[in-house]
Amino acid sequence: MVDYTDLPTEAAALIQRQYDIDRAEAGPKAPVSGFRYRGVKIESRWNVLAELDKMRRIIDVMPELMARRLESIWCDSNAGSCYTVTVRPGLWVPELRWAISNAVLDAGGHNGIVVEADGGNGCHIDPDWGEPLDVGLGNPC
Repeated sequence: MVDYTDLPTEAAALIQRQYDIDRAEAGPKAPVSGFRYRGVKIESRWNVLAELDKMRRIIDVMPELMARRLESIWCDSNAGSCYTVTVRPGLWVPELRWAISNAVLDAGGHNGIVVEADGGNGCHIDPDWGEPLDVGLGNPC
């Protein structure tokens, strides 16, 4: 069960206005929120064309046998360059974490990646824009 809170009309209007501004500033929109590319479902929360193009590049730079293990990639337009990657059931291998991380970095960097895989094999990959960090922040898969 979900509890709902009624907002005053003015507050709801302000929240909607900020949402509309954020969505508009995310960049040009594609006519669809997602599609299958080389067998992988790619989706952008706000249909942002640049995000869909970047996810296609991610798939293109991955080794073919690793890319075939992916079920989907979703970009959270609201958070900016944050991705959720879902692995097809039964196809997780430890090397996939590095293939995903390297492909997203090659495509331009990210603000974080969540990898979802069966058997408790998922992980979080910390933000990486190809710049050296002062401390190691990686979470191993």
